[in-house]
Amino acid sequence: MKKLLTILFILFALISKAQNTLDNIGLTSSTSASVAYSLRLLSTSYTGPIVRIKVGTSFYDVYPDASAKNFALTSKISAAIGTYNAGVSVASANELSTIITAGTTNATVAIWYDQSGNAVHVFSSGATAKIITAGSIVTMNGKPTIYFSGTNSFLVSTTTVNYSLQTNATVNAVAQDVASKDIISGIISTGDNGGWGLCIDPTSTSTIKGYRVDATGGYGAFSNEHSREPKIITGTIGTLASLTSSAIYINSTLKGTRAPQTITNGTTDKIYVGSRGIFAGRQFIGNISETMMFPKTLSVSEQATLESSQSSFLPIPPSVTITSSASGAFCAGTSVTFTATPSNVTSPAYQWKKNGVDISSETNATYTTTTLGNNDQISVSCASASSIVNDASLSLWLDAANTTSYSGTGSTWTDLSGNNKNVTLTSDHSFSSTNGGSIQFNGGNNSASLPLVSNQNTNLTMQCWVYLDATTKGPFFKNGINNGYVFGTGTGADSFETGNKATMLFAGTRWIPTTTSYGYGWKFVTMTLNESGVPSLYIGNNLVAGTYTGTNAQVPTTGTYLGRNVGDDDVNWPKFNSKMGASYFYNKVLTISEITQNYNASAARFGSSSTSSITSNTVITTVSSIPSAIVTINGDACINKTTLTADTGMTSYTWYKDNIVISGETNNTYTPTTAGIYKVAISDGTCSNTSVTTTISVCGLTAEGKMIPVENSTTLVSNEGAINNGKGIDERGLILTKPMVYGTVTSSSTGRIWMDRNLGASRVATAANDTESYGDLFQWGRKADGHEKNRSYSEVYFTASTTLKLTSTQEVSNKFVNNNSPNYDWTNNWDISEPWATDLVNNIVGGLNNPCPNGFRVPTFNELEAERLGLAGLSSPLTMDAFANSFLKIPGGGYWHLSANGEFPGVLWGLWSSAASSNGVNGKVLRFYSGTLQWLDQNKGAGYCVRCIKD
Repeated sequence: MKKLLTILFILFALISKAQNTLDNIGLTSSTSASVAYSLRLLSTSYTGPIVRIKVGTSFYDVYPDASAKNFALTSKISAAIGTYNAGVSVASANELSTIITAGTTNATVAIWYDQSGNAVHVFSSGATAKIITAGSIVTMNGKPTIYFSGTNSFLVSTTTVNYSLQTNATVNAVAQDVASKDIISGIISTGDNGGWGLCIDPTSTSTIKGYRVDATGGYGAFSNEHSREPKIITGTIGTLASLTSSAIYINSTLKGTRAPQTITNGTTDKIYVGSRGIFAGRQFIGNISETMMFPKTLSVSEQATLESSQSSFLPIPPSVTITSSASGAFCAGTSVTFTATPSNVTSPAYQWKKNGVDISSETNATYTTTTLGNNDQISVSCASASSIVNDASLSLWLDAANTTSYSGTGSTWTDLSGNNKNVTLTSDHSFSSTNGGSIQFNGGNNSASLPLVSNQNTNLTMQCWVYLDATTKGPFFKNGINNGYVFGTGTGADSFETGNKATMLFAGTRWIPTTTSYGYGWKFVTMTLNESGVPSLYIGNNLVAGTYTGTNAQVPTTGTYLGRNVGDDDVNWPKFNSKMGASYFYNKVLTISEITQNYNASAARFGSSSTSSITSNTVITTVSSIPSAIVTINGDACINKTTLTADTGMTSYTWYKDNIVISGETNNTYTPTTAGIYKVAISDGTCSNTSVTTTISVCGLTAEGKMIPVENSTTLVSNEGAINNGKGIDERGLILTKPMVYGTVTSSSTGRIWMDRNLGASRVATAANDTESYGDLFQWGRKADGHEKNRSYSEVYFTASTTLKLTSTQEVSNKFVNNNSPNYDWTNNWDISEPWATDLVNNIVGGLNNPCPNGFRVPTFNELEAERLGLAGLSSPLTMDAFANSFLKIPGGGYWHLSANGEFPGVLWGLWSSAASSNGVNGKVLRFYSGTLQWLDQNKGAGYCVRCIKD
């Protein structure tokens, strides 16, 4: 058997010397690797094991899983091997799971096999790098990984390499720094002392911070950033002769470059994984899932192929997309449903937005609306409505916003973890209802105390939400008395005095001040001690720069405390004097993603932005205008005497009587022959609309037998018998005049429908000085009672006397009230409702003060402003002719004002909006004069034109 194993080893060594194409990750034979270590199968040509592991006192070669092609509990293993560096052992029929017991079995790595074909395997006689812990495979984002824990866990080859003639190289790794300490912590490197490599500097003080290329003691490109998330790191190295610069890429993004430099490689170097050569202390502490080197600078496409295959090792970013039930253009008023589809979002919480503004109460996965306008932008934000990490390691859970934890009164702050570590509050603590609930500390000597949460001084996490301002001082969270560990806020020196610097303390051992400020407001602070007792501090989910090495914390005893460093000679030390909303303790080191989860669970409550909130793509809607469906009544609303007319130019017309289609009536006009309720549905070929109903009676009689007054007929017979000449009087004694017949125009900017002329104008403007298109001049808020017709000083006007103002907004007068006391108003008794402005009943169709025809009203500020933006771009400089030629055909209608003594027709125009000024004294008018288009706050007694908008 011994001879057989020897023969197999020799045979394997000979075969493995053949160069393997890394085709499983998309590379070709032109991209051969110098060395390639991975926990997945990189090449179809490689048939050996991935790693050799140590379980108890035995060793096993582990082969790729048959389906997933990686290290798994279903991987085939060899028979037990007695020594760590014995020859390769063939796979047996047994799976890895046969020697692994859940909850108890640990496994470490003795050999990581080189899949490049060069057989430069890396070994560890101590085999301390972890690959299985308590029966579970160590993973990084769900993928198998090897955890290198520091001093003795690195791997080194026994086979030497000669890279002395290489002038360029690419070094790549999928890795996650967890607690590396040295400024040159090696991931992979060549040579005991020299060559090149890929390292990380985890400190905040060095000028070469982050992942970097190392080249014979001189640094190459570096990323200048550091976080403890998994990363794809690719570095390139070049010599002076090659003129190829050094570069570093993180997750396929170029982070730094440096000029080429001389690189010395030996002729008999070794390969190190998890360390930078033989230097003490330069070991990597963290996860490495794969690492490889290439004897050239990879091309852009080769690097992209490699890193694309490695992207599955990275966290899957959360995303949300939206789809719409309407594709392409659709008609205004169409019911459209938008649906959000999140990915990698836990318990999603939604907020729909229209044009970037939150839509009130729209917080479901779908949003349905019928009020979309052209080019409206619909998007949705989505956040994980997560809870805190709640597993067996959770030892303390306090939350002042949870009434089960604290009701708002009493001296017990109850632990929700189930471990009965309840906090005893004193008179130095009170409840604050802000931000859902928090405990207010007043800086007194009575600490908030609880039983000792944990006697660990490694593998732990403490967290709390605290409120900080310029006066905040003191410690937040202390575990142990006269020993243990504590964190809080201080001056950046050895103290917890008033200051905003992140500060930690190992009681009785050492201070760990930092130069990092918390900032003010609510902050989520996390302190971790890793398995080596090295502390790290996080603000939110961001690591405070630096790793703090030195004497470990003493084992905590006796008790745990909030707001005071009990023991350790703390009598004179400041005590916490602000609010604390929640606190947690875990008997493990939380990962970045777990810290983020706890942060996101309460971020909204404390006014912070959830890092899990993501915004969807934006759907820009294309809305076609609804064709105008206004029916004109030509006649007296009696059968056989009235013609109903709809706008011309439509592709179809369908007339209805009492909601039943009138067969064969498909023109734009219809003459009713029977009494009933009529309407018409029209279509422009794309969109459809239906008119309001019109009631046609028999002979114009009401149900009570009275004649129906006709105020919208196009024919008027005066008392003298003349047709369309002079005035008539109806049965009420009211004067009737022939009404204007208005057309409509549609804005190409907003899609809104407007009257085609100023109110009171006999025709659409043919020029800026077309007097027949000027229309009437209304005082702000007044109905059409005749005052608007006065365009000459020969007509009667009120004088400047308060008593001559109208007594209410509903008083009728044909006089233009020209008054200056007080406020230039036309009435002494403004309704609280402010006609046209705050009470829509006065400006809606049929409103008491609405001067516009049926179906129209005075436009709002926003409606006029939307058109102003389009009008302002007509030409430069602006002229009256430009406006007269615009789609609104605005002539120089002039205006009346107390101090004007004239109306400036032909050279000035103004259009009232329904908006009042902020102080309520004036109305807002859009005015053009001397080349300037502007908004003015104008006296309500002034007279301006009105252009009505379809309601």
